[in-house]
Amino acid sequence: MVVCEDGRMRKSEYRKFRVRHAALDDFAAMEQVVRRRYAKVLENGGPFPDLIVIDGGLGQLNAAYAALESVGLSNLVAIGLAKKEELVFTRDHGDPLALDPHSHALRLLQRIRDEAHRFAITFHRQSRKKRDLQSELDVVPGIGLRRRKTLLTAFGSLAGVRRASR
Repeated sequence: MVVCEDGRMRKSEYRKFRVRHAALDDFAAMEQVVRRRYAKVLENGGPFPDLIVIDGGLGQLNAAYAALESVGLSNLVAIGLAKKEELVFTRDHGDPLALDPHSHALRLLQRIRDEAHRFAITFHRQSRKKRDLQSELDVVPGIGLRRRKTLLTAFGSLAGVRRASR
């Protein structure tokens, strides 16, 4: 989640969410993240956004509104921005809106969406890298980062550590 205020990205307000139990269902993931975010905003008493930009089309937008309704904030305004066609979906219009490709409004929406993509992709890469770099030695009590590095350097691999005598 990214935040844009007065046309400037507010990096201190960015938030990362680990999606629980809905990783393969885009709509359920969207609903979960929006519900968690705005339940917290409601709990803290605000501030509430003027506009929520959802990355996706009508399905993602409907999932976001379902989440907003579940926390009692259905009065907030959200739009969906579909990637390829750059169409803007709203709750009130059945047909998507096609903004002028050279308009400042569309460029701002695209910049927000692209920054959200960049932020999310960076987070996913870091998470994957962290997950993939874990070793069986990480779960052995008493072995920290330094000791693990020393063992792997001395014995060459995890198999070498296994073959080593006490």
